[in-house]
Amino acid sequence: MDMMNVINQVGMLSITMLIGFLIVKTGYIDGQYKNAISKLIVNLILPCLIISSISEKELKLDLLKDLITVFFMAVFCIATMYAFGALVAKILKIPDYTARVHKIMSSCGNVIFIGYPILIAMYGEMGFFYAIIYWLLNDLFLWTIGILILSKKNDGEPFVKKLLNPNTISFAIAIIMFVFGLKLPPVIHSAVSGIGALTTSLSMLFIGMALADVDVKNIIKKWWVVVIAPIKLVILPIVFLLIFKYIGIRSILVGVVCLEAAMPVQTVTAIIAKEHEADFEYAAVGLFVTTILSIFTLPFICYLIKLWV
Repeated sequence: MDMMNVINQVGMLSITMLIGFLIVKTGYIDGQYKNAISKLIVNLILPCLIISSISEKELKLDLLKDLITVFFMAVFCIATMYAFGALVAKILKIPDYTARVHKIMSSCGNVIFIGYPILIAMYGEMGFFYAIIYWLLNDLFLWTIGILILSKKNDGEPFVKKLLNPNTISFAIAIIMFVFGLKLPPVIHSAVSGIGALTTSLSMLFIGMALADVDVKNIIKKWWVVVIAPIKLVILPIVFLLIFKYIGIRSILVGVVCLEAAMPVQTVTAIIAKEHEADFEYAAVGLFVTTILSIFTLPFICYLIKLWV
């Protein structure tokens, strides 16, 4: 993993994000377009990337072992981050209205819009392959336990609806193709992989557009985000890195999982918080602060991974 490649990639992503921010702030494009871009990414582009990446892999025993290892690593990371989020909320006596959001912000990261572009740049399609396992657990937590935490109503309606989406369906299709050795015809594979390749640029444009709608003044009122940022972006990823290194897990698995754990707040958190009458302003502030800081923290985490693993 070349550090200059990391720095260049983060720089490119930051510039693309800035362009998305500016085109909304200057009124060149209406901020409502971000909803269409989000749907395009989640419902079309990512499914194409998932199918084109996974279906081309060959099933081997070592690969299966790696996937199982990543599964347990991801469970450990998400559970630990949630525990720390709950502990910090209790210590700081954050009001319940905000504490519910704080716990989810601590646990779930932006593993799609920011995580995938960086991991693909760092580790190629194999890194993306492992990252999908983390993403599935990340979203499973968000749409099940996360919904229960954010909502005081014990309403199970979102579970099946939210988990059964184009990404989980495409993942199931890709796994079937992967297990049985099925391949897409070359022409179709080229078209599907070409669409999937749009993930990076459109994802960062979307993040920039989403940040343009955040009221920066709320950062002062929602000062707890200053506590969550270093824990989520730096401290816990370093702890995970040291633990996994001590255990002796393969370097690519450590790199992928620790980078996913170091991602900023998930974009959709503010939307879900608003739907469930939690502190959506705090979620928006958390998204803004952690995303901006991640421009600097992600290269640092990548440097530590290269140095220690």
